[in-house]
Amino acid sequence: MNALGRCCKSRLQTFLCTTACAAKGTGRVFTRSQCYKAVNRRAVTELKNLRRDPPKESPGVGGDRRTLAQALHARIRATGPITVATYMREVLLNPAAGYYSTKENVFGTAGDFITAPEIGQIFGELIAVWCINELQKFNYDGHIQLIELGPGKGTLMHDVLRVFERFGLSKERLSVHLVEMSSNLQRIQAERLCNGSVHRIAECDEADQLHVQEGTTRSGINLRWYSDIVDIPKGFSIILANEFFDALPVHVFCKEPKEEGAQWKEVLVDINANEKEACFRFIQSNKATPYSVVFGKRFDRKEQLVKDRNRIEVSFETEQIAQTIAKRIDEHGGFGLIIDYGHEGDKMDTLRSFKSHKLHDPLQEPGSADLTVDVDFGFLKHFLEQDEKAVTIGPVSQGSFLEAMEGSARLKSLLSSTADENYRKVLIQGYDELTNPAKMGERFKLLSVFPLSL
Repeated sequence: MNALGRCCKSRLQTFLCTTACAAKGTGRVFTRSQCYKAVNRRAVTELKNLRRDPPKESPGVGGDRRTLAQALHARIRATGPITVATYMREVLLNPAAGYYSTKENVFGTAGDFITAPEIGQIFGELIAVWCINELQKFNYDGHIQLIELGPGKGTLMHDVLRVFERFGLSKERLSVHLVEMSSNLQRIQAERLCNGSVHRIAECDEADQLHVQEGTTRSGINLRWYSDIVDIPKGFSIILANEFFDALPVHVFCKEPKEEGAQWKEVLVDINANEKEACFRFIQSNKATPYSVVFGKRFDRKEQLVKDRNRIEVSFETEQIAQTIAKRIDEHGGFGLIIDYGHEGDKMDTLRSFKSHKLHDPLQEPGSADLTVDVDFGFLKHFLEQDEKAVTIGPVSQGSFLEAMEGSARLKSLLSSTADENYRKVLIQGYDELTNPAKMGERFKLLSVFPLSL
C-alpha cells in the first residue's frame, strides 16, 4: 500500500461501528443537495491587503463604476500588457468586482463548480480518519491547531470535525483556523460551522487582532478566520488544502522548443486593438521579462522540473505558502494533506475558466467566472522540500487513496443504514464520482507533507 494511504484498520472499523450504532442500528447519513457533476474547482486564494468586506457600492471599480473589463482595458492601454498572474489576481480577488469578492453563488448547481466534499460525506470522513491515524504516530497529546486553506462552504471541515469528535478530540485539545479571503465565503462557512453566530473584528481592532472573524461550533470548539496563514498562532498543526492551490495566480513561461539555449519568455495579457469594446488577447513577450529571467536562472538546471518542456505554468505565491507550511511543521510540529487536480509535469497549457459548470473563455467578462490552473505537483513538491524542512509523500490518485482508506466499506455501511432507494442511488453515484478513474478518481491527487526531522 502506498505510504500516503496507510491507515489503521482498527480505527476505521471503530469509526464504522460508532456511526452504525449511533441510533440503534441506523447510521448517520448526511445529505448533499448539490449536483454530482465533478466540475473541477473550488477555490480561494491567500493574498494580503485586500478589503475584509466588499464595498457597499457595486459593481463598479472605483468611483466611476467601470466594469472590471473596462478598468483592466484602461490599465493595459496606459501601462502595457500585464502578466497572467496579475490578470488572475484581479479577476478573482479585485475588491470591487472580483469573482470571489462579489459573487454570492460559487458552489453547487446554482454556482460554477462543485468539489469533492459536496459530493458525499465519505470524502471528508476518510480524510479525517487519515489525519487521526497520522496523529497517533506523533505520540503527541498537546493542543492541536486544525488549519484549512480555502475552506469553500465549510463542508470538509464540518465532516472532519464530526469524525474528530468521535475519536475524542474535543474543544479542550482542538482549535480551528480557516484561511479565507472572501467575506462572502466567510459568511457561508460561519453558517455551516457556527450557525451563523460569529464576531467580526472591527477595523479599529485590526492592529491587535490578526484574525478577521471568530465563532464557536455547536460542540464548543473555537474557530477563527484569517487572511493569511502567517497570521495563525504558532503550534502543532494539521493543515488541509482541498482545491486551494489551483486558484493561485500563475506566471506562464514559454520558449521555442527547437532553439537551443533559448531564453524563457512570458505569456502576457494585452488588449485587442481591433475591437471597440474592452477585449483581451494572450501574447508572447518579444524578449525575456524580469519574471522569466528569474525563472530561468533558478530552474534551468533543474532538469527534473523543466526537461522537454517549452511551456510552464508556475505560481510564486504557491512557493511562498509552501515554504510557510514547511517552516511551520518543522519548527512546531504537525503535518499536512493537499488535495487538488493536477499533473507531474506532463501538461503545459491548463489555464481555463468555468461558468455555470461549463467551460468559459478566460478573457471574456473578467470577474464573472472562475479561473483555474492544474497544480504542477512537481513544482509543489520542490517548493515544500527546497529548504530541507519538510518531506512529501505522493502524489497518489484520489481513487487509490479512498480505496486504501476502506472507502468501499464506509459506503457499504451507509447503504445498510438507509432504505431510501433514491438516496442509496445518490450514495453509489457519489462514490463512483469520487473514485472512478474516468471521473475524479485519477485526475485528483493527494500529497502529504511531514517534518523532515521525522
